[in-house]
Amino acid sequence: MKKIFFSVLIVLIVSEARSQANLTGMYGYSMPLENTVSEKEKSAVPGGRLILIKIEGNQYRFWLDVLTGPPGYNRGETDGIITFVNDTASFDNTYEDAENPCILKFQRKGKTISINSQSTSFNCGFGNGVSADGEFTWLEKQETLNNEWLKKQYLNAPVLEIKSGKAQLYHDQDGFQSFYPKKYLSKNDSFMNIAETETTVYTEFIDAVGNLTWGWIRKSDIKSASE
Repeated sequence: MKKIFFSVLIVLIVSEARSQANLTGMYGYSMPLENTVSEKEKSAVPGGRLILIKIEGNQYRFWLDVLTGPPGYNRGETDGIITFVNDTASFDNTYEDAENPCILKFQRKGKTISINSQSTSFNCGFGNGVSADGEFTWLEKQETLNNEWLKKQYLNAPVLEIKSGKAQLYHDQDGFQSFYPKKYLSKNDSFMNIAETETTVYTEFIDAVGNLTWGWIRKSDIKSASE
């Protein structure tokens, strides 16, 4: 009886450890170019890149970038939030009120994440002939995924500051749905204005342990130009 219990315990520990594995990092693939291409074309290597940054639990923010080869060199880019369950995840932008559904299926196997599209590339805003489908393998050369990297993804985002002692981050753009546990920024904290409504501003930042935090901040908690 003890032997059976011990075996079950090992399985539970291994399963738990696997579910908590942090997938944050850069994955990708590249396609070979013919020797006849120009030097300029060699600098634009066709392939794909997938970036994952953990939010919490098995939830991740992702950025996907795919480039085809000559002569068109068409590009496809999309991003969003996915949750891995048993090494699989789905992205469906119809939950974001998108007019055309962009549905992607993610499958993790070891250090490779496969993506299969369930809709046309045009629905994802991709260029002609670009597909999200592919096997993205953990890259040997990894960039440091910190706030400096994140700012490069939003080059035109203005930087704002919190004016109140504590400003709460909300799950919804109306500023009513709190996170659990609640998330806050403190007075004089700076943040990027990635998007905004009449009453709120959307932001993202990476915390000290490398996880990505996101949310909507009420404009009443933000310093104005005159303050």
